[in-house]
Amino acid sequence: MTRAVSRLATVVAIAVSLGLAATPDTRLLEMDAEAVRLLRRAADAAAAGDRNESGRLLKEAARQVEALAGETSLPPEVRRALEGAASGLRAQADEPSRTLSLGPSMRLLERVSALLTATTTTTLPFQGSYSQPKVAEPAYGGHASAMGPPPENASAKGGPSPVQFEEVPGQLTEKTFAGGRTKDHLLESGGSGVALIDYDNDGRLDIYVVSAFELDERRQRIPHPSALYRNLGNWKFKNVAREAGVDAAAWGNGVCAGDFDGDGLLDLYVTNFGPNFLFRNNGDGTFTEAARTAGVQAGGWSTGCAFLDGNGDGHLDLYVARYADVSWDDVVRARRTMTWRGGPRVMVGPVGLPGAADLYYENKSDGTFAEVAEARGLKDAAPAWGFGVVATDYDGDGWTDLYVANDSSPNFLYRSRGDGRFESVGLLSGVALSAEGRSQAGMGVDAGDYDNDGWMDLVVTNFAHDSNTLYRNLGNGLFTDVTQAAGLAAPTFERMGWGTALLDADLDGRLDLFFANGHIYPQVDDFPALKETFRQKNQLFLGDGHSFRDVSDTAGGGLQIAKSSRGLAVGDLDNDGDLDLVISNMDDVPTLLENRQRTGRHWIGLQLRKVGTNPFAIGARVSVEAAGLRQVREIRSGGSYLSQSDLRAHFGLGGYAGLVNVEVRLGQARWRWTGLPVDRYTSLVLRDQDRIEGSRQAAAEKIENP
Repeated sequence: MTRAVSRLATVVAIAVSLGLAATPDTRLLEMDAEAVRLLRRAADAAAAGDRNESGRLLKEAARQVEALAGETSLPPEVRRALEGAASGLRAQADEPSRTLSLGPSMRLLERVSALLTATTTTTLPFQGSYSQPKVAEPAYGGHASAMGPPPENASAKGGPSPVQFEEVPGQLTEKTFAGGRTKDHLLESGGSGVALIDYDNDGRLDIYVVSAFELDERRQRIPHPSALYRNLGNWKFKNVAREAGVDAAAWGNGVCAGDFDGDGLLDLYVTNFGPNFLFRNNGDGTFTEAARTAGVQAGGWSTGCAFLDGNGDGHLDLYVARYADVSWDDVVRARRTMTWRGGPRVMVGPVGLPGAADLYYENKSDGTFAEVAEARGLKDAAPAWGFGVVATDYDGDGWTDLYVANDSSPNFLYRSRGDGRFESVGLLSGVALSAEGRSQAGMGVDAGDYDNDGWMDLVVTNFAHDSNTLYRNLGNGLFTDVTQAAGLAAPTFERMGWGTALLDADLDGRLDLFFANGHIYPQVDDFPALKETFRQKNQLFLGDGHSFRDVSDTAGGGLQIAKSSRGLAVGDLDNDGDLDLVISNMDDVPTLLENRQRTGRHWIGLQLRKVGTNPFAIGARVSVEAAGLRQVREIRSGGSYLSQSDLRAHFGLGGYAGLVNVEVRLGQARWRWTGLPVDRYTSLVLRDQDRIEGSRQAAAEKIENP
């Protein structure tokens, strides 16, 4: 079976490149998705000890796979592999056990889905969402959206919020731009990200806001440099981008942070439409652009990014998501020919635009990188339109995995094999598609343990008229879509989500959810019957460990601001123990929100420093035990929508004011501290000689507020 799956990957690649099976057949995609659902149910039944039900479901799945094998429109090699899979499933059904071997069959079905998706997307119509009566070849479509009736509202709506987010005006003064006023090309719709980093090591988070070109009425470029706001304290900020050397003007998209050269200084990677930037921190308040020298310029349309140690050598590697292969001429000459929901004429895409391959740069430990995506198992199985990236250890094995939100195509989940290579398990794990088995228009993504069971769950923001998706981690390599049960389906259906974060806004020890919202079509404002607006309010949902309550209407004036938001970064900007927010907005100044909760609850913040390579301990898993509750956070580069949040680990503790115990895992190494005080930030130093069980209190130091 493994050899058959490997051969099938080659068949998929050839079929995609040649454009085989040009006639769309959603029926085959539905058959493939049904087989996957049956296999997941069989695995659940086997794990529960119900062998009869497991066997029955395996036989149903085998029949579905065999039916797929009988489809003459599929390549012969694909059909033979499916026949072998059906035989193997029947054999397991005859002797079911608690542990099923479904991996090869699930990977095979994932490959088949990729083949079917790749060969139908150029002509696949989205029912009810778009129309384009006179279509030139190739056919173009819009974004994937549900477009059905809104889900029933199962969330607990309203009620008072213990958290109040209030805008701090007049500090972030530079507008961010993305193209022209009418947004004629898809490139003009994405906006840009935000980073919260302490670039000058003064103990205060600074703010970097990415900007793109503005286009005038003649489609001529107007440059707008990105901004670096130095935190002066007391909610005062000053733009020092020019002095710092990070004011290069480009079509900027995203940003992530990491110390790529291991000198103890935080560097910035900025993704663009065109060559990307790598700003190396000089340690004197300035940066040097080094992307070309380091070999990470990339080019094309880059979006999300994340630094991670993919091979365990202590040096940070770099994953770069990319969206589509388009030229500047395509952007300048773009025309709005699609019709959205029977109303306005809008930009075309992404369907019909050629998806761009993501990139993976491996750190050579000499200040340079090598692009090795294919060799490391990170080559896209099929062309996709990539946006948000989150680097997270979802299976808890000490190796960082990668999850990529793709627009209108299946999301990617790459599991680290522990040897520097990755394997694609998105469909197998249940996070490639929605619960209905369809692709969504993924934008932003975050990971966090919302139910405090020790496993990282995933959240993805999606297009308008489709819900944002919450995937609960079951702890066995599988996820389940709990969007409806968690109360998120109905309240996130009409708005268009971008930046997202799982954060403990009210300090009760349970993660909450924030969504940055905004449409991509300014023209919807001219059609009030659609009940959509270009500028939209953002949303806050408070979590109780099981579901979420929408408190957006009562969570302060900052949640009543309507803009077309994109990037979102989270961090404690005033070091008072609660988490603040920075949000980028289309053709507008960013929104700076102060968390003014007055709950009286307690908290602890942890700043990790590692001796030797990877000084900021990116990829570390931090666990806190207090009052019988164990919480988990990760030190992470990138995430949200093209953004970078605070690299400190932050925990709300509710009413608990006693001492806490902390464990840090980085790779296969562990450190422990006991009896740390609360309501302060503490620096934890990770030394090789301390990698033993027991207390390491001597390495913990209180951080004084600057």
